[in-house]
Amino acid sequence: MRIQWLDNLRAIGIFFVVLGHTPGLPEPFEKIIFSFHMPLFFWLSGLMCKDKIKQISFRAFIKNKAYKLLVPYLFFSIISYVSWFVLFRHFGSQAKLNLSPITPLIGIIYGNGIHHLLAHNTVLWFFLCLFATEIFFFFIIRLESKTRILAALILLSAIGYIDVWLNPPLPDRFRLPWNIDIALTAVVFYGAGYLLSPYLLKNRLNFIVNLGFGICYLFFSLINSKVALVAGVYGNFFYFYSAAFSGILFWKAVAEYLSTLFNMKLDINTGQTFRVRLGKAFAKKLARPCRFIETLMLKTGENTLTIFVFHLLVFPLLTAVQVYIFKIPASVKHDSIVFSFIYTVVSIIMLLPVSSLLQRYLPWSVGRFKTAR
Repeated sequence: MRIQWLDNLRAIGIFFVVLGHTPGLPEPFEKIIFSFHMPLFFWLSGLMCKDKIKQISFRAFIKNKAYKLLVPYLFFSIISYVSWFVLFRHFGSQAKLNLSPITPLIGIIYGNGIHHLLAHNTVLWFFLCLFATEIFFFFIIRLESKTRILAALILLSAIGYIDVWLNPPLPDRFRLPWNIDIALTAVVFYGAGYLLSPYLLKNRLNFIVNLGFGICYLFFSLINSKVALVAGVYGNFFYFYSAAFSGILFWKAVAEYLSTLFNMKLDINTGQTFRVRLGKAFAKKLARPCRFIETLMLKTGENTLTIFVFHLLVFPLLTAVQVYIFKIPASVKHDSIVFSFIYTVVSIIMLLPVSSLLQRYLPWSVGRFKTAR
């Protein structure tokens, strides 16, 4: 049984991932988005982590994760590379890079999301980073005591930060393959999700606490430099973790409040709800948009993987429509937050049927194997 607020939270997260990759956002918006959106997805993965992995062998664990992460990574890498080689490398910013076709091929093997190694589709770094993160946590969870697990996560947060501080993401610096160095930080969020899951899956925090998280999230996001988890750019250690965790918990609360709103089950004809009674005319006006938003968020939350992978490939297509059909200069999107929101919503809606087709005809491409247990 799916948990509605989790689907809402996934939808919120992927919305901000797509929005964050549009070019028209002011810097404060970018700071607010990038401070939490990728930590959120590692946290959500940890939230769903089950204690049963303590009982399975490392070989069985790796096989399971290979089905769920490495096979989709390879599938999407091939599609992305072919699209880039045939089409996208000849236009826009990709054409200016003038990369050798060999560079992304090396990037697919190395799996690192910086220095244009994944120029064909940068977001693919997440698959390998999550794979490394889950391997780390496979061993951490065997510490048994949650106090020991917490201590290990605190230690890794320091090690991960020191690593990128001593070895910043510069062109002449060595980075570990498959984002192993970034996984030292990602596993902190993954582990926190696991530790908090017994409480947060069953309980809600009160409004004042959630408001406090929202204030902390905005404050620490804005005073920190812009975060780029993929590149190991965290800014201030305390600001980074404060903004990420408070942002995660704040948007979790928003997802829960939306779930409550959707569950009011407004009846379009009578204007009544099981929990509240509103004026009939007002209820009718509220019911339809609520149902539309609920359905869109549910579908988005169920299909985050495909949206995450393909949204950067959709952007050039939308730009072509903007320029050649609507005769709007491409430069407009760099100066308009309105265009950023339009690109985001349209991209998500376009990719929902693509995700449905993949799940129906190529389920293995999105990590769904009958043998993966």
